[in-house]
Amino acid sequence: MRINIFRRIKRAVFGLASVITSDTSVRSMSVIGILVIAAAFWLQISRIEFIVVLVIIFSVITIEGINTILERVIDLVEPRYKDIIGEIKDALAGFVLLSSIGAAIVGAIIFWPYLAEKFI
Repeated sequence: MRINIFRRIKRAVFGLASVITSDTSVRSMSVIGILVIAAAFWLQISRIEFIVVLVIIFSVITIEGINTILERVIDLVEPRYKDIIGEIKDALAGFVLLSSIGAAIVGAIIFWPYLAEKFI
């Protein structure tokens, strides 16, 4: 049983690494997330704000990852359902955009007072 759990974790880690290294969007979101975490440490935001920032970062990266995976699956069946494929991919991209906009708004609300205090 333990070997099975470790094998599943190993496969999950390799799958995650595969998506991060093979998709530019996921990689970009990951880099942005790391930069935001670095800014959070630099600005010394509160613990609860840091938790919110982490949840949002992981949510946006997760949504982008799901988008990437679904687009790959869609590409497998594209020849049969070409008319609706564009609509599905646009909708997926729209939800990634929505989560990114939400993250930017929350980030601005959290970081603005700290940035204003440091620079104004």
